[in-house]
Amino acid sequence: MFTVDELSDLPIWVQLRNRIAYLIRMGHFAAGEQLPSVRSMAAAAKINYNTVTKAYRDLEQGGLIINVRGRGMFVSKEATAEDNGTDAADAMAEACLRRYRQIGMSYKEAAERVSSIAQAMQNRSTETTDEKRGYWDAGQEG
Repeated sequence: MFTVDELSDLPIWVQLRNRIAYLIRMGHFAAGEQLPSVRSMAAAAKINYNTVTKAYRDLEQGGLIINVRGRGMFVSKEATAEDNGTDAADAMAEACLRRYRQIGMSYKEAAERVSSIAQAMQNRSTETTDEKRGYWDAGQEG
């Protein structure tokens, strides 16, 4: 559900908040559905539970989730899949594709280029994570 993007300038709690908000807006979590507990989310994502608490608190203040005391966090009834939050990103992607077309690329070439860039970003993220783990592991020896 969530992995930390080591290359992102965003704090981990913001990354988590954004991912959960996106999943709610896309209908992955239905209105009234319970979210994973803070501790289970933290364990699954391998992050501190305080980070999850901060993300949940911000989502609650934004009206996407509600805290039912003693029961957990639930998607609010007001959270809908109608506004999936991707409109602005789609507009930027269209502008990017228009720019590729203006410099002479076909739609297929532009799509391949964007896919290549996404793959490179993913590879860099994986390499950075592996390097940090290697550094951590090396620091634990001896």
